[in-house]
Amino acid sequence: MRRANIISGVILAIFGLVMLAVVIPLQIDPGPDGMMSPRLVPGMMMGVVIALSLLLVINNIRAKEPEAADAGPPISRNELLALAKIGAVFGAAILLYLLVSPLPAGAVIVIGALVALGERRPLVLIAMPAGLLAAIWFLFYKVLGTGIV
Repeated sequence: MRRANIISGVILAIFGLVMLAVVIPLQIDPGPDGMMSPRLVPGMMMGVVIALSLLLVINNIRAKEPEAADAGPPISRNELLALAKIGAVFGAAILLYLLVSPLPAGAVIVIGALVALGERRPLVLIAMPAGLLAAIWFLFYKVLGTGIV
C-alpha cells in the first residue's frame, strides 16, 4: 500500500502542476481588469490537490516499517479492471451526451458507476439517478431559470 500511495501521490502532483502551468492558463481567460480572475478558484483547487498529494508522498516515505503487503505490485489487476469499467462508463456517457442529450448521459454515469462498483439493488439503481437528475433539472430550470444545453 505504501508504494501505491507514493505512486498515486506523485501522479496527482504532476497532474496538478500540469493543470496549473498549462491547462488552466490555456482554457480560462484572465478576466477583465478590476475583477477577480476566473482562474482563481481552479488554481486554488489545483494548489490543494498538489499539497495533499505531496503530503501523501511524504507521509508514506517517512513511515517507519514497510507493510508486508508491499511485496506485490503496487496496483492490482482488479484495480486496473475497475478503472477500465469506470472509464467505459464515462466514455459511454460522453458519447450519449454528444449524440443524444445530457439526460441519458447523466443517467448512464450514475447507473453505470453504481453497477460497476457492485450495486445490485433495483430501487437504488432507479431512485438515485431519478432523484439526482430531477434535482439538477429543478436547480437549472426553476431556480436559476436557464437551460443546461
